[in-house]
Amino acid sequence: MKAFSILLLLLSTSLYSKEVSVELPLNSYKELISRGLKYKVQNFGKKVELRLKEAELNSLSAALHAHTGRCGGFVTKSVEKNKKKKLLKGWDDNRYTVDYRVTKETLVKPLLENVQESRLLSLMAWFSSYKTRYYSSPEGIKAMEDLAKNWSKLTENRSDVKVELIDHKEWKQKSVVLTIKGSTDENIIVGGHGDSINSDDEGPHSHSPGLDDNASGIAVITEIIRVLIESNYKPHHNLQFMAFAAEEVGLRGSMDISKRYDEKVKKIRGMLNIDGTNFKGSEDINLSIISDETDKEQNQFLGTLVDKYLGVPWGYDKCNYACSDHYSFSYRNFRSSFIYESRVAEENPRIHTADDTLDVMNGSAAHSVIFAKLGLSYVLELDK
Repeated sequence: MKAFSILLLLLSTSLYSKEVSVELPLNSYKELISRGLKYKVQNFGKKVELRLKEAELNSLSAALHAHTGRCGGFVTKSVEKNKKKKLLKGWDDNRYTVDYRVTKETLVKPLLENVQESRLLSLMAWFSSYKTRYYSSPEGIKAMEDLAKNWSKLTENRSDVKVELIDHKEWKQKSVVLTIKGSTDENIIVGGHGDSINSDDEGPHSHSPGLDDNASGIAVITEIIRVLIESNYKPHHNLQFMAFAAEEVGLRGSMDISKRYDEKVKKIRGMLNIDGTNFKGSEDINLSIISDETDKEQNQFLGTLVDKYLGVPWGYDKCNYACSDHYSFSYRNFRSSFIYESRVAEENPRIHTADDTLDVMNGSAAHSVIFAKLGLSYVLELDK
């Protein structure tokens, strides 16, 4: 009887939870069909749009994680009426000319020397110490609140800095946004997701420390903030650092934020996504710049920065699906890029498992130092 009552409760939750729209590649949809999963199809083509209950996202995400071995490769959107977008005069579809010349060597090089591996290691250890950061778990909710406190403490002596917890109507985990105010209305964004997932045991109860995916990215972003604050850097444009909620279940936090920026016609000079930085999976390169669903000019700019300031081998690679939060901004025609720790095919085999921990990293954050320096040079060179 008790089991039957629980079943009725689960069915009730599924039946009456809010509907969402999910967009995924055709090959991923075929994989779902082969696994016996069926969803209401809204649109069918190279990309398939499904309509499902929010309570069904767990099973969808688990199936796609099992299929790809990576992030689920789908985008979750609210079901709502389309709103007509307003455009500022001279603001052509969220894009405009950006100066990608590399001209600030005397400023950038000394600040890069301030990046500390020990701090990155400490930050990764802390943020991966939660049992899980799954978006609907109490621990996942608390982790993001604690991150906001960490960023607030780090910047407490700066009156031009604001730290916000961003509410999302459809789930409880919040995103975190730190803004260093500039003198223009243009924004430079560096972001990465703060949630985690265990695809072998998916849900709020699972053990998913998410060291590499993506405590490493959050550590890198936090270290960039620290270096800028301790150097008393005063930006020309607004610098925004973001930790996105609910990435592992359809890029939900970043899609919500990019939607708000689009509707308010906010100017984004560039967005850099940092997701997975501490595993050197490719012997011949130190990082990949993802070339699909990203901005070609900004990618070339990042390559120039690597050559100029880091001097390490790198290459282009493709995800071939909506693999991380950069997609949410590209989707709305904002310039975005994604830098990754290896070729996609050679990525960390422990991500999305209980074994994505610091113990298997040999006590080193050396690979993440590269990403902190690249992210820092990106912010400084773009801020002109």
